[in-house]
Amino acid sequence: MKNQQHIKNIIKEPQAFYGLQNKYQRITSVLGGSIAVGYNINSDMDLIEITRKGLPKSVIQTISTILSISMEKMSQLLHVSHRTLQRKSDTDLLNVYPTEQILEIADVISMGIEVFGSIDMFTKWLHLELRHLNYKKPIEYLDTTFGVALVKDTLGRIEHGIYS
Repeated sequence: MKNQQHIKNIIKEPQAFYGLQNKYQRITSVLGGSIAVGYNINSDMDLIEITRKGLPKSVIQTISTILSISMEKMSQLLHVSHRTLQRKSDTDLLNVYPTEQILEIADVISMGIEVFGSIDMFTKWLHLELRHLNYKKPIEYLDTTFGVALVKDTLGRIEHGIYS
């Protein structure tokens, strides 16, 4: 692990999330902490480097727990077969595209917790059918970059008090 500060896992220590100073630290916390990720993320350059190297499979379980979805649903969001994920050990590194999608989802989670003030409130919102999204659930859009952008735009609208 490079760099100094140890970022804690949001699931194990949710209160620690709120003291984090920037979006990169919050993303690291969402992914399971700097020990689970193997890096401290401090910039977009770090995100690019991690995307190319791959995240460990263990972060998928962390994200699925936060999103309150099964590993099978998580595999659908990542466009990787559930069986392929089952065959990997927790320390096996994921390919570029699933890693990139996980980082995008982690960014949405980070933003959502900031907007709603808690993991629980954000998770409940993710599973609501929203008129703004053609009566679909925000979680249904987390499988593509464009869908992630739409969900982030919706969160931004909520943050600024615009009906969504």
